[in-house]
Amino acid sequence: MSTATSPHPRRPRASATLTASAAAVTAALMLSGACSSVGTPRAAPESPVNQSNSLSPTSPRESVMPEANSSTPIRIVIGETVVTGELWDNAPGRALLQRLPLTVTFSDLNSVEKTARLDPPLPMSGMPDGDDPQPRDIGWYAPTGDVVLYYGDVGYWPGIARIGRIGDDIDVIATHDDDFTATIQPAT
Repeated sequence: MSTATSPHPRRPRASATLTASAAAVTAALMLSGACSSVGTPRAAPESPVNQSNSLSPTSPRESVMPEANSSTPIRIVIGETVVTGELWDNAPGRALLQRLPLTVTFSDLNSVEKTARLDPPLPMSGMPDGDDPQPRDIGWYAPTGDVVLYYGDVGYWPGIARIGRIGDDIDVIATHDDDFTATIQPAT
C-alpha cells in the first residue's frame, strides 16, 4: 500500500488560513474601535486619590463643625509668645482638654503643619473618616497619634479630625523652622 503525499497538505494550510483570517479580523476590529473613538475623550479610570475625594460620608464637605458656644478657649504658649485658640466639643477635642495643661514638642511636616505625638491616642468616636483642615485649624491625626497645628493647605486626608481653631496669627507657629516646645493650656 502506497501512500500518496500531497505537496500541499490540506489540514495545515486550512489551519494557517484560519489563523491568518482570525488575526486579520481581530486587527480590523481593534482598528475600527480605535478609529471610532478618535476625537471622543475617554474618562480616565479613577485613582485611589480621586476616589477619596469623591462625595461620600467621609467627604470634607461633611466635616464635623462646632455649634455656637460649643468650644473651650485655650492658649498655646511658645517661649514668651501666647497664641489663643479654642478646642471644639467633639470626642478628640474633649479628650485633649482633659489632659491640659500639656507640654509637647512640635516638628514641621511638609511645610504646612506642625505635629506633636500624644500617647495614649485620643478617641475618634463620632468623627468622620477624614477631613480637609484649613490653615489655623487644630487637628488630630489618628494614624500616627499626632496633635496638629495647620498653617498651610494639606487637603483631605483619611484619619484627620479637626478638633479646634487657632484664633491668632498663624505666622508665630509657621515661622519655627526647628522643633519647638509648646504648652497647651486652658485660657481660663
